[in-house]
Amino acid sequence: MKTKLTKSNIDKLPFSDKQVIFWDTELAGFGLMIGKRSKTFFVQTDIKDDTKPKGWRTVKKTLGRYGDITPEKARSMVNGSTDKEGAFVPGARLELKQAPAADTGATVTLKELMEECFRERKRKDGKDRKEGTIDSYRQGIEFHFPAWLNLTLADIAKLTPDVIIARHEQIKADRGEFAARNAFTFLLLVVNYGLIKYPAVLTRNPFTVLTKNQMLAVIKERDEKLDGNDFLKFYAGLQRFNDTTRDALLITLYHGMRNNEVTCLKWEHVDLEKKEILIPDTKNRKALHVPMSRQSYEILKRRQEMATPDNQFVFPAVSSQSTTGHVALHPNTLRLATGLDITIHALRRTFITIGRRLKIFEDTDRLTNHVDGSVTGKHYDGTNVDDLRHPLQVIDNELERLMLNGVGAKIIQLAS
Repeated sequence: MKTKLTKSNIDKLPFSDKQVIFWDTELAGFGLMIGKRSKTFFVQTDIKDDTKPKGWRTVKKTLGRYGDITPEKARSMVNGSTDKEGAFVPGARLELKQAPAADTGATVTLKELMEECFRERKRKDGKDRKEGTIDSYRQGIEFHFPAWLNLTLADIAKLTPDVIIARHEQIKADRGEFAARNAFTFLLLVVNYGLIKYPAVLTRNPFTVLTKNQMLAVIKERDEKLDGNDFLKFYAGLQRFNDTTRDALLITLYHGMRNNEVTCLKWEHVDLEKKEILIPDTKNRKALHVPMSRQSYEILKRRQEMATPDNQFVFPAVSSQSTTGHVALHPNTLRLATGLDITIHALRRTFITIGRRLKIFEDTDRLTNHVDGSVTGKHYDGTNVDDLRHPLQVIDNELERLMLNGVGAKIIQLAS
């Protein structure tokens, strides 16, 4: 797709769940890559390379994100500019053109490799990674390794074990062992990609010192959920939250949804008249279409009455500093409010557990988008939204009863 990359035009271009590229109509090779939350300028050109069958190879260079730099600044970075003394400063395209054919990544920095990896590397099933996943990887690397981002790949390959281990221990001390594990796991992924793309310059992945010495924390499968008197503590803890967060947590429990499925829920996907909810993009890439229960309908009806026309999210951001526009659910605040050692995902696990205790097996899976991969599930299951109304109501009645200590399936009156 092509358009003149000006500020007014770029502002009109919507964000996209899948990466989309717009090429400038005036400056060849100047492009804008749009994702779910970012718009990034880059330049692309072909350079001579006798090692390739056609004698050419395509190279790209990231210029910066829109907002951090203007379209005019990005153009000058492509074409070059004149410094204060009148000397010409070569642009990114000329730098790429003048790079020797044998230079297969010698000038590439870790930050540039990271962007290439996230733009080009696919999932194992061949599909693009979700923009939210890419953002979490990018933020983890940028936050924990700012001093390494501008190192060239050759410099990255020279990092010694003692430097890497020291940084790992520092992150672990400051942020916890799992934060350290995740940060270096993201870095390992990016550098492993570099080993394939730039083998001449990136001869080894120095971060494997952590895996070979088994220094990265082992993630154990979590099984925490609400049980017994936990429901009373959970309900009491809910009263410490603001209305928006409290309602979001209740919907998470009453539908067994994942954190981002609730927080990113938009009004366009809520049909109060039909009492239905649609989650178009889930973890397994299959849309989730479910009914509302009496409990969730009351919550969503109340939210609609409080909604403002200019906000698309059912659960809008509580903080004015939010960059997403929607509420954020954090396990640490949930633990602090309830006194329970649980995560947000524990509420989904609780919903599934209650459904199974009530002997509602297949419908519980359908309500939580657990795909039945059997022949029957793929080709003969004609279950629709209306078929799921009764099982959902049975599960939510039981969840409500447990939170109210067996008082009965009455609508929960939340504190105003």
